[in-house]
Amino acid sequence: MNSPQAILIPDVQNMADTRHLAINKVGIKSIRHPVQVKDKNVGVQHTIATFNMYVHLPHNFKGTHMSRFVEILNHHGREISVESFESILREMVEKLEAQSGYIEMSFPYFINKTAPVSGVQSLLDYDVTFIGEINNGQYRFTMKVLVPVTSLCPCSKKYLSGAHIINVHT
Repeated sequence: MNSPQAILIPDVQNMADTRHLAINKVGIKSIRHPVQVKDKNVGVQHTIATFNMYVHLPHNFKGTHMSRFVEILNHHGREISVESFESILREMVEKLEAQSGYIEMSFPYFINKTAPVSGVQSLLDYDVTFIGEINNGQYRFTMKVLVPVTSLCPCSKKYLSGAHIINVHT
């Protein structure tokens, strides 16, 4: 009886690339992952975020380790905040040996609001996006918030209607 021999699979990412072609963004797109986002009223809010994670691939690398993107998400215990976003991005750039990286995280965020006339409380969902970029060590953060504004009765129309987008840059 012959015993099966181990098959060695080459590590393509660590092989030298002789084509000299850099790629601006390689990574994963639209991966859904559970997260806990800080909430000033109740501590944390559990939600599901959609992530896009990319790094710059230098001309001398053939590829990147795609599984490390998910590994980085899992490493942070699902608790993500504006304050921790930079460290997650820096960890990604370091682990994947890149000079630049990009993470975009979009998620619904719920806030309890009171109607201006009736006083009735209800949850409103805000579409929030954190965008972090590192380029040659320089960090940039942008937060986008799509603020819903509803009007259910004619007496509320005089207050607000539509939706507003708020961008915050640091």
